[in-house]
Amino acid sequence: MPNSYRVVANFGAAVAVLDDSHAVHRAVPLTKLPQLVAGDLVECEREDGSSLRVVALVERDGVLARIDRRGQDKPLAANVSHLAIVSASKPGIDSLLIDQFCIAAELAGIGAIIVINKADLLSEQERIDCQAMLDVYQSAGYPAVLIDTKTPGKFDPLEAELAGKTAVLVGASGVGKSSIVQRLLPDLDVRVGEISAATGFGAHTTSVTFWYELSTGGSIIDSPGVRQYSVSHLSAENVRYGYRELADAAQSCKFSNCSHVVEPGCAVKAALSDESIAQWRYDNYIKLAEL
Repeated sequence: MPNSYRVVANFGAAVAVLDDSHAVHRAVPLTKLPQLVAGDLVECEREDGSSLRVVALVERDGVLARIDRRGQDKPLAANVSHLAIVSASKPGIDSLLIDQFCIAAELAGIGAIIVINKADLLSEQERIDCQAMLDVYQSAGYPAVLIDTKTPGKFDPLEAELAGKTAVLVGASGVGKSSIVQRLLPDLDVRVGEISAATGFGAHTTSVTFWYELSTGGSIIDSPGVRQYSVSHLSAENVRYGYRELADAAQSCKFSNCSHVVEPGCAVKAALSDESIAQWRYDNYIKLAEL
């Protein structure tokens, strides 16, 4: 009789899975199964006295994927509820990259949390500018937090937002995702050691995606495969859909297929005029939709 397990990492030849007692096991998937990813729920059974085999994949929900070289969707993580999009003043806060991840979240049917890290390095003016940007995302319906991992109490807002959620940490290199993971998982080395011991594969690598339970009841997925995200393959219509405030305003546009550039009776352009839509968000939309 198969039992349910959670995939915590895929090492190619085998996967690491977690059972109901939180013990880690090595399991080999049947060849007929699609490639398994961190977060997948699977059914496994013992092939003999010791070997564990994955025999079925439970239907996925909240799949984060990217386009591979053949133009096909390549799943990176499954059963995700949110993207935690991390930026920092060093190496630089890129609102265009943040917006691309927000579009990815909208199209995948999952939520997004905007995280500005390294707040302790901000000047007073930079802090004001960051908060103004976060206010725009919050007004569009995204939770948005300004944090640092060093100052007591300044990490709490992110822990509160992640409670009970399954979030993938995404963002450019150097924004402090590793420091965030260390704060969320003080016993990270122990967990990685358990995975290594159970699977026979090496410790944490920069090319493997890992799923970890949080003490708050949620979980995080640390995926090196989504440091960058491009929407160049998307239609302008899909890009528009990814901008919540534009999509909301567009319901009042004169034309249902309004591009929000030259058409008369455009509610988005009207919202720009009264500043209920931020100019920089609109400018990002124009760039990404290639209009």
